[in-house]
Amino acid sequence: MKIINKNWQRKIEIEENTIYTLVFENKRYYRENIIELINQHKGNEGSFTISKNSKEIEFDKDSYIITDIFSIDINSKKVLTKVYSSLLKLLVEDVSRYNELSTNIKVYFEKLIFDSSLEIEQGEEIDMTSLLKLGDFKIHVDNDDILDKFIKFLKVLTELCNCKIIFIVGLHNVFTIDEIKEVYKEVCLNKINIINIEYQKFEKISNKNYNEIVYIFDKDNCEI
Repeated sequence: MKIINKNWQRKIEIEENTIYTLVFENKRYYRENIIELINQHKGNEGSFTISKNSKEIEFDKDSYIITDIFSIDINSKKVLTKVYSSLLKLLVEDVSRYNELSTNIKVYFEKLIFDSSLEIEQGEEIDMTSLLKLGDFKIHVDNDDILDKFIKFLKVLTELCNCKIIFIVGLHNVFTIDEIKEVYKEVCLNKINIINIEYQKFEKISNKNYNEIVYIFDKDNCEI
């Protein structure tokens, strides 16, 4: 997989166990690239393209940008829709248990109607989606642990939302070196492709299990 910006000479070749960090030392250029990425994720045209096997893929659907790590909404409507879809698939695969449960619920509802002094009627079927909604399912997170929440969000974006690439703004500004090492370990174990966007160079983090590649654009926007 490749990421190309028509204004740059270099191409980013996505490889396993590799983390890419883009450093824009010119803050104006740093902002401009972030704004362009945000606009492209809204479906607008821009300078960035992502290709896989020499074929361009949909930028707004196959990638994601995290601009504020503190404001991650891991249980957004989009994510929960994916959660329920995955659970519905499991329910369909275990249809005999669903039929048994549905029957028991209907029997109980009939008892409620019988015991009520009101004239009440019951719908004929309890569909699978309605049954699942009774569970009020969500992704579990410890809201006090921003690192755990962030890593789970990366997994959700990849596993449920099928994001091929995740752009992250300011990772090095939020987490410690040890925390970033934990992020990189989880990213590589779960085959998550991330690209960090920073405005200053930080300590490069690499070990035998993963490698961080840093691309620098200096204050004159020249590629180093």
